[in-house]
Amino acid sequence: MTIELSPSALPNPVLLPEFAASVKERSLQSFLEILKANSITTFFHEAPHLKAFREALVREGTGTSLTDDLTYGLYRCEVPVMTYEEYRPFILRFQEFIEPDSVLVSKAMDLFAPGLPAFIAHSSGTSGGLPKWFAKYGAHPNGNRSCCAVVETVRPKTTDGTICVIGSLLSKKVLTLTDANGEPVIRIPVCTVSTGTTRAHTGRDVLSDSSLLSLKAPDVTSPFAVAFIPNFKTFMILSILFALADRQLAHISCVFATVLRDFYRIMEECWDLLIHSIEDGVIPDLEGLDDLKGHLQAHFSPNPQRAGELRAVGRDTVSPGWLKRLWPNLRVIVATTSGAYATIIPEMRHYVGPDIEIHSMGIASTESYYALPYHSLNGELYRISEADDFVEFLPLGQGREPSLLKGPWEVVAGESYEVFLTTHDGLWRYAVGDIVTVVGFDPRNGQPVIRFAGRASGDFRLQHTVIPEKDVIDAIGAAQTYTGSIVEFTATADFRKPDVAHGFFIEIQDDLGPDACLAPEIIRAYLCTANLNYFKDLECGRVGPPTVRVVRKGTFMEYRAWKTRQMGTSFLQIKVPIVTWDKEFVAWLEGRVDTELGATST
Repeated sequence: MTIELSPSALPNPVLLPEFAASVKERSLQSFLEILKANSITTFFHEAPHLKAFREALVREGTGTSLTDDLTYGLYRCEVPVMTYEEYRPFILRFQEFIEPDSVLVSKAMDLFAPGLPAFIAHSSGTSGGLPKWFAKYGAHPNGNRSCCAVVETVRPKTTDGTICVIGSLLSKKVLTLTDANGEPVIRIPVCTVSTGTTRAHTGRDVLSDSSLLSLKAPDVTSPFAVAFIPNFKTFMILSILFALADRQLAHISCVFATVLRDFYRIMEECWDLLIHSIEDGVIPDLEGLDDLKGHLQAHFSPNPQRAGELRAVGRDTVSPGWLKRLWPNLRVIVATTSGAYATIIPEMRHYVGPDIEIHSMGIASTESYYALPYHSLNGELYRISEADDFVEFLPLGQGREPSLLKGPWEVVAGESYEVFLTTHDGLWRYAVGDIVTVVGFDPRNGQPVIRFAGRASGDFRLQHTVIPEKDVIDAIGAAQTYTGSIVEFTATADFRKPDVAHGFFIEIQDDLGPDACLAPEIIRAYLCTANLNYFKDLECGRVGPPTVRVVRKGTFMEYRAWKTRQMGTSFLQIKVPIVTWDKEFVAWLEGRVDTELGATST
């Protein structure tokens, strides 16, 4: 059981000697458990990048019964870093259909981990590429302890209030795995990692979905049928409707802070419709409800008293704490608020008020839940999970040779690293793409405590300059002193003038500040101070000064809905990229610009 820290407790600046051996022991135990289990798999035996490691194990003559240190020593030296390109040829076996969405079970058995996956997790395709597929195994994909901890954070047991879980149970598709005679053996959903983890953790098989539609958990505001609504806005309206109707709401959970922003913005936009529906007890006719409406209506009855309470509160979003006034019992919000999502915190805090606790759920990537909150109230710091997936750290700027990777017991506070994962689900030294800074070590057990610094793919590369994602985010943070609160943004190359510029599209919470025109100059000054190469490129005329365009309110919420329709992925999984090179997305944003700040402001 993990001992809860005081919110003010700081990580230790060094790994204390009494913890060093146990951190290494736990880490190598996880590594060896993964190796022992997954050494029987097709990927282990056929992947070219594992050939040298396989041969080294045989050459030593004892297979996987080597000492812990020697086995990991071979792994460290012989296994190069891997990307999705090494994984892709094997995951494509789940797409070798013998008929639509039907695959021979023999192609999938023991492919990445023993047995068959519980589900296939698809990524969001943030950078404009196609979603990636990852096979997820077992009752607790993404790590046993970490998975349970995340699920318990999102869906806590409560006796003094209800929970609004803004989550979907929809699948992108369902694969049927058949035997040689064509008989179905198992059906596997292709879905987001949050959907699949919920299904695996609760034992909800896709074949039983129809039996869920008429049900409602007593401590959850929405019936299960809401989780099967395919239309983004309709899903949000119905999630809000059932939550508003319940005065006892105590806890709201979602994956990302942007989802909560969509939640309260749509509530504000559709206020009259929602209050009338609660008063009359009638589910409104909305796109995408179809046969689900009857299941929803069975759990919705007239409540004029609650409608009167809500009318008395009104749509007063100017005063802080609107959500607390709507739900006096509301105590906790769960959402990811680190990295790029930190820009939303000021607006979130305005809407929820000063007394609501905002909890983090950890770093819940599609590949692994490899880090949990250092403290539930600290949305910036995470502790590397113990006894789950094996995490390694590559120092930045020193090459990518495997011998350079560090174990959790070898990292240094103050240094930044790229994260690599070896997982129970069959990834080997996989470049997850996260950049983290080690800020210290957990005083409870010595595990590294990290701050998410950005994505390796999120760097802004233009001319001779590479601007790290963190500097892009911090530059926006400096600019909002003059623009007013910037709730969402993306950056891209601006080719409108001969000198290409670093361009920013921003969305403002309220009205532009009186000195908003200074924003491009503030960004320029910040980046010149943070990045010498940027200063030189600007001074030599290789790049022009940054540009800042303000898009109309609701643009990035529209983007998530647009991307959902375009890619057929879950609307709760869509993330706005920090830096985009997607010309279609840029053109789409340009059509929604209200004004441009700086010399060309209108």
